[in-house]
Amino acid sequence: MIWSEVTYKEIEEIKKEEYIVILPLGSIEVHGPHLPLGSDGIEAWSLAMELAKRDEKVIVLPPLYYAYAPEAFYKAGSINLRAETLLNVLENICDEVGRNGFRKIFILNMHGGNYPILKTFLKELILKRKSYQVYALTDPLKPVHYRMGEIFETEMIGHACEMETSLLMYLRPELVKMERVMGEAETGRRYVVEGVESPMDWTKYAINGYIGNPTKASSDKGNKFFKIFVEELLKILKRIREAEY
Repeated sequence: MIWSEVTYKEIEEIKKEEYIVILPLGSIEVHGPHLPLGSDGIEAWSLAMELAKRDEKVIVLPPLYYAYAPEAFYKAGSINLRAETLLNVLENICDEVGRNGFRKIFILNMHGGNYPILKTFLKELILKRKSYQVYALTDPLKPVHYRMGEIFETEMIGHACEMETSLLMYLRPELVKMERVMGEAETGRRYVVEGVESPMDWTKYAINGYIGNPTKASSDKGNKFFKIFVEELLKILKRIREAEY
């Protein structure tokens, strides 16, 4: 069930049945020379839609592609929302969902760069006494990290890598341009100054906008990983539904 494709009558009915509202959250940022800028949003939307097929009491909001990605400024096409803007947008959307009578919201985030914003957002909600509860996938890969070894050959996983390239080859193969990848990513030092973080860490590390070795990716791996991801998220939805707060 998709929020933007139903009438107000359906909203009136399902709010009485304690549906979980899913907000797919991605980003628009460089994903190497071979993956689309909106890869994270495509993944979040695809996962949310599959959850809606498998869980009868889920409704999916339109995906939010604009997000927090200031570290991606060094390549063309990236669009960043300032931290305060994204915080306000998230609260505004959740407030509207709450105003419509829903009590549980799951932010299905597939962009690692949103992690600090989502953590702040959740902490700030403690002070605001909302009528709803928000549960967020702050670290996109946390539910499936322990199962990656079942599928992927390479160890360097995280951004436009073997894993993410495989997902896009399965979900949207027409958008993947593998001929542009010559091999394993060229990477710099993980941190500009060891022991502390700086604003330039990511740009100096992911020189070409990707890490790992996408040439090891395949649609079959993407299919298997997508199914595992859905399985783990269904477990999370069950726990959210059973939570008392």
